[in-house]
Amino acid sequence: MRKSIKKQLLQLLITLKEAHDEIRTYLQTEEYTNVYRLLADCQECAVSFGGTIEQFDKTQEKIIKDLEEYCEYLFEISVCLDRNDQLNSAEIREKLNQYIETIYHETENNIKITLKITFMPYKASMWTSLESVWKAAAGDESCEVKVVVIPYYTLDSNGNEAELNYEAALFPDYVPITDYRAYTLESERPDMIFIHNPYDGDNNVTRVPEQYYSYNLKQYTERLIYSPYGLMGYYNPNRGAFMCVTNAVHSSDKVLVQSEKVKNIYINHGIERNKILALGSPKIDAVIKGLKEPKAYPAEWKRKLEGRKVFLLNTHLSYFIYWYNYQQKYEKEENFAERIHDNIFENLLNRDGCALIWRPHPLLKDTLKSRELYSTLDFIKRSEQRIQESNNGVLDTNGDYNLSFRLSDALITTYSSMISEYMISGKPVYIYERRLNETYCRKSPVSYINNYYKARWGEEPKLPKFIEMVLNEEDPLYEKRMSDVHRAFSNLDGTIGENIYQCLKKEFVL
Repeated sequence: MRKSIKKQLLQLLITLKEAHDEIRTYLQTEEYTNVYRLLADCQECAVSFGGTIEQFDKTQEKIIKDLEEYCEYLFEISVCLDRNDQLNSAEIREKLNQYIETIYHETENNIKITLKITFMPYKASMWTSLESVWKAAAGDESCEVKVVVIPYYTLDSNGNEAELNYEAALFPDYVPITDYRAYTLESERPDMIFIHNPYDGDNNVTRVPEQYYSYNLKQYTERLIYSPYGLMGYYNPNRGAFMCVTNAVHSSDKVLVQSEKVKNIYINHGIERNKILALGSPKIDAVIKGLKEPKAYPAEWKRKLEGRKVFLLNTHLSYFIYWYNYQQKYEKEENFAERIHDNIFENLLNRDGCALIWRPHPLLKDTLKSRELYSTLDFIKRSEQRIQESNNGVLDTNGDYNLSFRLSDALITTYSSMISEYMISGKPVYIYERRLNETYCRKSPVSYINNYYKARWGEEPKLPKFIEMVLNEEDPLYEKRMSDVHRAFSNLDGTIGENIYQCLKKEFVL
């Protein structure tokens, strides 16, 4: 039974007790017409109550029996009135109330709540921020679960909606998808809605239709729950508000965060304490699950990757844009981001013993196109062609990046929330950026200090050394890095989604 229906039933019982007070009053004042009317109303309510109970749970025989006895007593009172018997109004009210109190107790304790939960992701690559909670809910027989993938627009250079995208086909085969065109929030009204889109209409690259903005979704559910699609790693308190103060955070009833440290960061930015649930991020479950799965190469990757040390190259969405703007501002001849990527490709492509998976941010090309950065877009396309023509390079355009996590032996990356996830694997990470502020680093939710970094100006290049280190299966920072990981994440056993679901369910039912 839905919580809203159970709540209505319990309220109906309270209303019946109020009617009993009126029956007593009218008996005392001998206004018997009103007594007959109220007795009939009470009986009608009891019959309706019983019908609802039987509709949802035919096993509640005790409640039905008590309702029948209650109705029989109402009939007895009317018969006594017909005979002009002497009636004790206080005793009548007391006995009627005893029936209702018994039925109230049985309904409250024996009628189980059936949850109706809808997950509303829009990007397949961000599904890991919801998946383990979805699995926990889908495994609960008392929960009706739907996954409604919502469409989104890519935006042009003027911020106008240019193209409608729908990624349902990119989700894992085992996730049953309900078509958004066949799903009506007004009629469904789920108890909980889970989202991972923080921006509503404020994103300048993609935008979901307005009916799916967080404040609109909130109108059709008792609990709107936001799960950030990235982990919070490095945190600069002077520039970190954008991660916490978003539309989804303000509209949601609960925000899922990875740790108590992150919870305190949200609170420091003015977010209510009771809104933040710090049981861990479902994304961590996805990493743990992926690490347990065997290395099964896709057919089109196997020839290029098998038997080699595989390096995963991750390019953050803003990396090329930042260096393009830098190039224009200071009138530089070359784009630093392009030079860095060329250097990585030169060190790894067609090299014996090595293989490369390149995973640019899924929105990179759309972003470059929307900003009309066509020269950089051409570089990306040339680089993709270069990788495809190599004997040891593949391009990862899958919705789920856990395949690349599982198949790779090391990560080369620009600054990205992916660093925190990859660190959980224990595999080495090379950050192709300058080293961050050490004080902020150690105070951040996840310390990046014990990863490997690019050389400073004038130093010997460090990427070739990192590649050799991985080839030789060396990782001198492993112990310190894993110590940082265990300080950052308290739950690494793959049960975060289950814990989140049980916590939210218990809170909702109570």
